[in-house]
Amino acid sequence: MRDANALLQRRELMQERMREDGYLLLRGVLEQDLVLHARKTVLDSLQSDGQLDPGMPLMDGVPKSDIKLSFQPELAQKNNQPLQQLLYDTNCNLMRLFRRFLGGPVLHFDFTWLRCLSPGLGTPSHCDIVFMGRGTRNLYTAWVPLGDVDFLTGGLMVLENSHTNGRLRETYGSRDVDSYCENRPNDPALTANGYNGWLSEDPNLIRESLGGRWLVAEYEVGDVVIFCMDLVHGGMDNRSNRLRLSSDSRYQLASEPADERWIGENPSGHSRAGKRGRIC
Repeated sequence: MRDANALLQRRELMQERMREDGYLLLRGVLEQDLVLHARKTVLDSLQSDGQLDPGMPLMDGVPKSDIKLSFQPELAQKNNQPLQQLLYDTNCNLMRLFRRFLGGPVLHFDFTWLRCLSPGLGTPSHCDIVFMGRGTRNLYTAWVPLGDVDFLTGGLMVLENSHTNGRLRETYGSRDVDSYCENRPNDPALTANGYNGWLSEDPNLIRESLGGRWLVAEYEVGDVVIFCMDLVHGGMDNRSNRLRLSSDSRYQLASEPADERWIGENPSGHSRAGKRGRIC
């Protein structure tokens, strides 16, 4: 992946790079003390639940050998004030960055996606649009590593030029994971996990099908990757003995429509309340 720090002061150049690459890799732009404080808050919670190896330093985030963790959004909510401040405080760097990039007042989703990925397989490849496409398509994800992430620990990977694939956008990219057929009473999509939204669990298959290269990077505390809804991405395998901690948060212009599943005090998300019926 190529970094975009040289473009930070020019909105038009950031927008041009986003159109070209589908992502902006920005090095060292976030408050490192808040990143580390957020990491410690997550690890403190995991330690208190008995999920970390007590013989290892807390900040290393080494899980017990029999513990398998992945998606932990409850550890990102209001009790993690450092993370909430890092991602959503209007006076902190990420919100300032989005105001500059979008050119106006910013709305962020209230739900925060937090991952504490145990050693093992990474996150399957997908596009975010199928999970949050009921509002504007001019919506952006900020992927924030909560700690240094080398190639052994794995990290975000993006499929080169996949955001420009018109056929993918018109087929897979037009789906909604929470849509179901009203005229099919037993439609499995009516359940919370009826359709998981993955393109494939085999990144090589996706690369061969869509073309391009999987682009990767190593990340340090303070880095962030911002990317568009149509960019195919996933998580590399974690081949270390540590947890890989990261957050995903979403941002858009406040003047554009927002996906109601992710807004409010208790967002419905992919629950039964978030389902939307249609005639098939």
